[in-house]
Parts: sequence; C-alpha cells; structure tokens
Amino acid sequence: MFAVLNEMMNYNDSKKGVAIVMKSIISDLTIRINEKNQPRRTAENVMNIIYVTNADMPVQLDTDDRRHLICACKTIHQVTEEHKEDVDYFNELSQSYTQEFYENLMTFLLERDISQFNPTLIPMTEAKKQLINVSRSPVDDVIMEHYEQFKQGIPIALVNQYKPQNWLLKTYKNAMVHKCEEQRIYVNGIRTRVYVLNKDQQSYYDKMMNEEDTETSNANYQKYKKTIEDDGFIEQVFSEDVESKGVTNRWQMLGIP
Repeated sequence: MFAVLNEMMNYNDSKKGVAIVMKSIISDLTIRINEKNQPRRTAENVMNIIYVTNADMPVQLDTDDRRHLICACKTIHQVTEEHKEDVDYFNELSQSYTQEFYENLMTFLLERDISQFNPTLIPMTEAKKQLINVSRSPVDDVIMEHYEQFKQGIPIALVNQYKPQNWLLKTYKNAMVHKCEEQRIYVNGIRTRVYVLNKDQQSYYDKMMNEEDTETSNANYQKYKKTIEDDGFIEQVFSEDVESKGVTNRWQMLGIP
C-alpha cells in the first residue's frame, strides 16, 4: 500500500505528536484497523508513506532518527508574478500528463536497478539536517556547543551548570545518560566524574555539526583547556556549586566520597 499524507504538520500541543503517532505506523510489522461498524482487527503492515507539506516543521525529528528520508523539492513551475497570467504554458503542462506519460514513468520505475539499494542506510540530506536542527532539544544544544569536551570527557559538575532553568535537574541528568556514558578520569590530578558521549551518538552529531556549531565547540574547548591549565577549573565549579547546591568541599562537588 502506498499512502501520501498531504500537508503534514503538527496538529496538537505536543511538538513530537506527529512523530510519536507515525513511529509505530512506519516501523511495526502489524497494524490495528478500526473500521467503522466492523470489529477491530490486526493486519500485516504493508504501508509505504510519503509526507507532502509546505510546513516549516511538519514533524519533529530526533538527532538519531532512522525512519525518515527528507527531500526539499524545488517548485520548478511556481507561478511567479511574471508568469501568473501565462495560461498557455500551464495548459500545455497539464495536457502533457497523458496515459503515455504515466506508462513511460511506470516503465522507468520498474526497470530501474535497485539491487544495490539498502533501505536501512538513510542519507543525511541538507533538508533533514535543517529539520533536525530546528527540532533540537536543549540537551542537544548543550552537547553541540561543547562537542569536543563531550567526546573526550566533560566533568558532570560542569555539565550540570548548563542545565536550562526550566528543567528539573533529574530530568536533565536522565536525558544526558541516554546519550553519554559516565566515567571517572583525572582532571588536574583529581579523579573526576565525567560524561563521555556514546560512540553511536557521535556518528549522528558528526553529521549534524555545521560550521557555526564547530566554531562554538572549538572556542569552548579552548576556553576549557586554558581553565584547566591555569588550575582554575576546580575553583570555578566549586564556588558556583557552593551557591547553587550548598556543597561544602571540593571532593563533594566532584562526586568523590
């Protein structure tokens, strides 16, 4: 079955409403059918779906999305101010959609060699990258702004300072541990709890980083390195944690018993 969903967009208050609903429709092997005046039944899911939309953000995608191929289509025949009265052109265009045209199109599709096609390797197009960028969560923003540090290991006490004000700390930490592994490394000779971005997540963020993101990440990394070289990292985090959490000593701040 081939389904075209026209003018796709988020229709409810949840930014991920469409993505959540479509996730099972795209991925599940079976689908529940609720036909009017008929008993509910389960059938094999054979749907292939295309969204068509002019919406700027039709669906919110996660950074590691593996379900959607996003293509931005240029409107070749857009009616501009100059050509909006060009009736002859558009009449000729519409009349070209003949039975012969559709037969030729079908022949092209049937004879196209797709033996080497792997449907699980979904390309990261520029359109998809842009859509993911506008869908980025605050946690994505923190990781990308400090990407070099997250790849090598960034102190958890420092990451906690980047928490958005409207987030609970436990919610923020839970989001981080889904993308990072907690390790202990030595910073200025002190064993420190750090987040290290998971390798599978790195592959997605590598594709997402644009030039501006990279510049910001590199600048933050150089600033972080200098702070460590000047032996100022421990003092900086400790002084801020004293005010925010009532931490009484440097070891407690670093999570060291």
